[in-house]
Amino acid sequence: MKISIIIVNYKVKKEILRCIRSIIESKSKINFEIIVIDNDEKNTIEEDLKKQFSRVKYVKSPKNIGFGAGCNLGAKHAKGEYLFFLNPDTEVFKGTIDTLLRFISGKKDVGAVSPLILDKNGKISSVQGSEHLTVLRAIFSLSFIHKIFPNNPISRKFFLNDWDKKTVKEVDVVPGTAFMIGKNLFDKIGGFDEKFFLFFEEADLCNRINKIGFTNYILPDVRVIHIGGISTEKRDDIEKIFSKSRFYYFKKWHGIMPALLLEGLFRLKKKHLILGGILVIALALRIYRLDKTMEFIGDQGWFYLSARDMILTGRIPLVGITASHTWLHQGPYWTYILAVILKLFNFNPLAPAYFTAILGTISIFLIYKLTKEMFSSSVALFSALLYATSPLIIANDRFAYHTSPIPFFTLIFIFSVYKWIKGNYIFFAPALISLGVLYNFELATASLFGVLFIFLFYGIIRRKSWAVKIFEWKVLLVSICGFILSMAPVIIYDFKNGFPQTLVFGGWIFYKIFKSVAVFSSSSLDYGLITSFLASKYKLLIFAPYNSIAFLIFLPSFIYFLFKVFTQNKEKASYFILLFVFLFPLLSIYLNKTASDAYIPVLFPSVIAISSIFFASFVRNFKILGYIVVSVIVVFNIYFIFKSNFFANGLSFKDRENAAGKVITLTKDKRYNLIGKGEGSQFESFTMNYEYLLWRKGYSPSSKNEKFKIYISETSKGIIIKNK
Repeated sequence: MKISIIIVNYKVKKEILRCIRSIIESKSKINFEIIVIDNDEKNTIEEDLKKQFSRVKYVKSPKNIGFGAGCNLGAKHAKGEYLFFLNPDTEVFKGTIDTLLRFISGKKDVGAVSPLILDKNGKISSVQGSEHLTVLRAIFSLSFIHKIFPNNPISRKFFLNDWDKKTVKEVDVVPGTAFMIGKNLFDKIGGFDEKFFLFFEEADLCNRINKIGFTNYILPDVRVIHIGGISTEKRDDIEKIFSKSRFYYFKKWHGIMPALLLEGLFRLKKKHLILGGILVIALALRIYRLDKTMEFIGDQGWFYLSARDMILTGRIPLVGITASHTWLHQGPYWTYILAVILKLFNFNPLAPAYFTAILGTISIFLIYKLTKEMFSSSVALFSALLYATSPLIIANDRFAYHTSPIPFFTLIFIFSVYKWIKGNYIFFAPALISLGVLYNFELATASLFGVLFIFLFYGIIRRKSWAVKIFEWKVLLVSICGFILSMAPVIIYDFKNGFPQTLVFGGWIFYKIFKSVAVFSSSSLDYGLITSFLASKYKLLIFAPYNSIAFLIFLPSFIYFLFKVFTQNKEKASYFILLFVFLFPLLSIYLNKTASDAYIPVLFPSVIAISSIFFASFVRNFKILGYIVVSVIVVFNIYFIFKSNFFANGLSFKDRENAAGKVITLTKDKRYNLIGKGEGSQFESFTMNYEYLLWRKGYSPSSKNEKFKIYISETSKGIIIKNK
């Protein structure tokens, strides 16, 4: 027996029978045997082989042991002087086996020899042999660098791209698709390393062949057709297998640290680089000149003073600043966050703004991950890009106010609802908890309770497992306890004050709904003003420079989204979640008849995602034109941000800090009162931002009635300070 042809089968019945037939029809003059190792766990091909090819030696492996281990098992049963390893999805031409044997037996230094590989169309495959896989070659040939610069010289040399395919070629690594090797040599080097389940096993084998002084070759005169990918298409874990083999290869040949570093590099895709670039731009836009252009209004000062007092006195507040209805308060969570930040950074008033800028950047990553899972990678990248460069979102992230974290926790809520509805019922608990957290930042986010309720109601009515299973005692207990814990400050406050924040607030919401429906027609003017307000916010959110272009984006985006909502089957749940997360906060604005900026941040994720669904489709259909349109939107929005001086509007943090310095100069160590004058001064918080800045400099205004008074007013011309 001169040659043993070893073929490993895994779910390729039709292809392996064709392969064996091509071997027999090649009419080799050499005495050979065919050994089939069957790695298929369920559907064996033994009966088919017996019927069609009685001479084939069939060996059933105990399980799917992998390609290398399968080849080793075949080698143990082989009687041939040479081994010819052949993929099952190949076809052998006449003379292939004989020519390979003649070449390998004619030279003493030949290690492995391979024919030229053709693709299924009979054309020379782009992948033949290669050089040894060093760290440098891997960086330029296997990472994202190769995808961006496929013709870089290191990669071209590694893949033998410049070989003319007409002359015999000495190579470091032969293709594992088809190669012949002496059995003695194969046994001497220990065969295939069975730790490679699939992939990289031929590179490892050829390294060991070269190491003991043998040379590998490819013969262009003999050819084998390789269809490719038949077995791997039958598995859904092929990427994991590839990554594991790749890591093991570099660990074995180059050490653990290079393997770890390379694996991190290999896992970087082009989309990861784009996302990384978006995040860098986003963070830059959120922290650029923050010390000069950050807003610092009186209501912010209220929270700063509350956090300061919490640190200095140790008394923990249970509620935040009063809402537009003075019997209601916002939650205290922003005070708690401020207290931690101010304590860590020596009461620096800029530190919270850097925190919200970073949190806003993290939100970009979250919206990317969320929309990728709910829709697609292209929607995810557009969501990240639009969110990163939206003027209104950037202004919110630079604001350091109780509304700034709302988009972050809204994204967590959307993600939790999505995972819950997709069948992971334990996510009901984080969905409910995130609602409690949102409520403690801004009361208006209570509208999202409606989203949770409508899906819960639907799930119970339709007996959906994800809805029914939340009533299992463990899930219910965690959900209720988590929600109570998230609402703990408000609940404690309510027990002391007659439940205004929970029961009374809930009743008031139902009253507002009833009243708004009853008198809708008589309040048309209010609704018109709110619509105008929302239109102005949409403009700042999507395309700030021009109203008309913003409207042109709005119309097709929402029409296309509604079309997808009612026609989509595959991601139906995703579209309905997004629809309700958009509609409920929008309806609450109309029901309250309040044009407040605090009501808008909860809408950021849904509006951005809806717009991105449209842009992803637009780019898919119009290619270059689509990219141009998106690029124009991004560039003009960034231009608007700089042109508007990051919404500083002439009264920035720096202006107010300078005003505080002027107050200190005027007082000359006198005890004084700080009194607000002019527009906005009717509110208690009007001077609180200045009070905090003055306190930090050691010149707090007096809480008692003093003879010396400082009057401060904010006008379109700047900050006016007068003393009396």
